[in-house]
Amino acid sequence: MIEVVELATDEQRATAVSLARRIWMQYYPGIISFAQIHYMLERGYRVDVIASEQASGIEWYMASVHDEPLGLTAFGRSGPDVKVHKIYVDRQARGTGMGRTLMAVAEQRARLQGAEALVLTVNIGNLDSVRAYLAMGFAFAGRMAMPIGHGFVMDDYVMRKPL
Repeated sequence: MIEVVELATDEQRATAVSLARRIWMQYYPGIISFAQIHYMLERGYRVDVIASEQASGIEWYMASVHDEPLGLTAFGRSGPDVKVHKIYVDRQARGTGMGRTLMAVAEQRARLQGAEALVLTVNIGNLDSVRAYLAMGFAFAGRMAMPIGHGFVMDDYVMRKPL
């Protein structure tokens, strides 16, 4: 059974940091460079960064099976929508419904807030995730290339799911 909890302690945040690092190293080599993976992990996955994001209204949740953390998501209000900033599932839990479960948490919270849609960005080379989001009812809403520092660029599709 998948258990989803909102991150509330620094210990949970530290677990989320470790989980994100593990998942990124499973999934992103071959999609982006190791240098960009390292840069993005250092920039966005630290206990203090997660705590700061939570203080600004971004909600972080972690999913576990038998007390083993295997997935996480972070999302927050962005104008009339809720933006899913992160949704990651460990390789061993892919295909189990964990991604759908995490997305359902974001969707439920978005509906409670009266949001018009869920939006997210996904790397154009991340075809497995693109297919999963399409299967969850998202549609392409554009494309963006955004410099993120140190010469790196996030080249993403924008996807949207009306609520």
